[in-house]
Amino acid sequence: MRGLGVCLFLLAANLAAAAPTRHLQETLGGSVNTLGIQNNLELSWRWGLSHSQNPLLKDAHFTVGFNDSLSPAYNRLSAYVELSPLSILDLRAGIEPAVYFGTFSALQDFTGYDDLFDEDTRRETNGRAKAGLGGRVYLAPTFKIRFGRVILATSAEFEWWKAGNDGPYFYESTRDLLMKAEGDSMVQTSSVVLYEIPRGEGKVLIGPIHNLFDVYDAPQNRIHRLGLLGVYEVAPRRWGVGQPTAILQVQRYLEDRFKQDELMAILAVRFQLGQPAR
Repeated sequence: MRGLGVCLFLLAANLAAAAPTRHLQETLGGSVNTLGIQNNLELSWRWGLSHSQNPLLKDAHFTVGFNDSLSPAYNRLSAYVELSPLSILDLRAGIEPAVYFGTFSALQDFTGYDDLFDEDTRRETNGRAKAGLGGRVYLAPTFKIRFGRVILATSAEFEWWKAGNDGPYFYESTRDLLMKAEGDSMVQTSSVVLYEIPRGEGKVLIGPIHNLFDVYDAPQNRIHRLGLLGVYEVAPRRWGVGQPTAILQVQRYLEDRFKQDELMAILAVRFQLGQPAR
């Protein structure tokens, strides 16, 4: 406990000595199989924790942020803190309450993990969807490293969910899984290897990506996806916004009760609003 207290004191002293950099970022994206659209707005303040030029230390930072995600089915407002003691390690913790609108199958009641909840079934039973509250808390470590133009990153989000529907289970549309309404836990992981190609003022990143979604008590509903991720950052600044970026992700379902061997895709645009400010 004394060691933790010393670490917290040193962190607080470091934050008090430096002004944070404010960032405002917007992302608009859509997906097919599962079908969806979402706008995400993120506001964050970042404090640098190191003046070292050592590659392991120079990106150390502490961040506080808020994130609003709006879709036709829900609105989520999250708050998080992130500590990166090393350039290669991010440790994030957050809370994300959500309002479900009772549309597009979100927050439907189910009786158990083994129920059918494929798209056709959810469409037929959409009358069971209802407005309500829910949300999650999560811990998310991320490891990342760069070798020349090759970037490797892997992350895991350990999540605890709860919903205010009648239950006893509910369909969570962003995870495409069933969970216990009274409280449930799951993990989602993402691993990617990207190769960077300079292009004019910007760059292209491309490489394989793997995702896993797993509710611990329902291995029969586990989702594995493998495919390609492409990211095109046009320039540091263009069209009045910072870092305009296009993102395309195409994957095959390696494991899924209802979409085995099918393809899915995500297309998004991302940009910084205003200038990073202190």
